[in-house]
Amino acid sequence: MTDARAVDDGWVPESCRLPTAEQPVRVAEFDRFFAKSVRWFDRPSAGHLRLHLAGSEAVERAARDLSARESACCSFFTFEISRDGPDAVTMEVRVPAAQVGILDALAARMRPRGTPAPDGSWLRSGRLAAEAGVNPQTLRYYERRGLLSAPRRSLGGHRLYPVESVTRLRVIKTAQRLGFTLHEVADLLDAGQREGGLSARTTAKLAEVERRLADLTAVRDTLRAAISAGCDDLVACAGNACCPLPFPDK
Repeated sequence: MTDARAVDDGWVPESCRLPTAEQPVRVAEFDRFFAKSVRWFDRPSAGHLRLHLAGSEAVERAARDLSARESACCSFFTFEISRDGPDAVTMEVRVPAAQVGILDALAARMRPRGTPAPDGSWLRSGRLAAEAGVNPQTLRYYERRGLLSAPRRSLGGHRLYPVESVTRLRVIKTAQRLGFTLHEVADLLDAGQREGGLSARTTAKLAEVERRLADLTAVRDTLRAAISAGCDDLVACAGNACCPLPFPDK
């Protein structure tokens, strides 16, 4: 199974025996199945993914067919399909410890971009950057600045971040847009964990912004006055007591 995104997500193992030409077709089948049939999923353990499916007979047949064909080309996958009621089918997917990274990527692929992932999920750096709207290089920069915790490593050496990192990155970006420096953002994140800390810092930032607005308003009014006075020569204006520009006193 492979396409550009599947490769980026780390889903396709090198041991996959499906012919290369057929891999994009298999990927498309799984993507359609995920989109139409998976109601939600959970992760009982690192090597165990549980998919809760719609309960129609057609969905059950598709689940059994796909799992059988996938097991044939990637034998480390173990699938178990069970019917839990008239409108509920469960697909259990298990992998050995050496393939946990592939299960991480499979879980991430089922989740549409921009939607929350289940607790305990992990995201590759490319996926996290896309979710948060930043460049992958930004992740490492934030790690060096202490804004983002160092990731864990999958067995394949890939950098894995907890899904909660998406929210943290969005908080950082929002704080920057509000005028906080990265140093202040780090302090702000820490303050948010203490009672009253966030309120004190946002109040101080508001006072700073209001001072800057007052300064900018004064600059704007002076520029308007200079335009109205017809100021065209700074040297001439400097010697004119009527000039509205704020030249320092002699």
